[in-house]
Amino acid sequence: MSEFLSSGRNRILVAAIAFVVVVLAAGGGYYFWSKSASSSGQEVASLSEAGICKAAVARARDYGVLPPDAQKVGEKSVSDTDPNRVTCNAQANNATFTLIATVPCDDAKDDKCLMLQKVTSADGKALYDTQDI
Repeated sequence: MSEFLSSGRNRILVAAIAFVVVVLAAGGGYYFWSKSASSSGQEVASLSEAGICKAAVARARDYGVLPPDAQKVGEKSVSDTDPNRVTCNAQANNATFTLIATVPCDDAKDDKCLMLQKVTSADGKALYDTQDI
């Protein structure tokens, strides 16, 4: 073996082979790691699974439109004319609220997928309305 490595040309050949083996091993490891990461729950978080109304109430609280203790009550209703438009109800203390939101996509991590359109109090007073902005 020492005779084989004594030649400069052979040492370069061994180094090149070692380099190729390391690159292939690293590439293969990355490939399998990326495949396992994508199939282990790293997918898009769904608004429908998280609860559209729960997310809409949280958004209205974040905007300061609803009190901090406001919670979703009841189930959502979907518009007959626009399946992306939902109506939700919320309650805080003795006050009730109606929220209307547009849901053009189902990605809970994308703010554009839940657009709060209007929040009204029980007496019909608009507390938030994108038509007024």
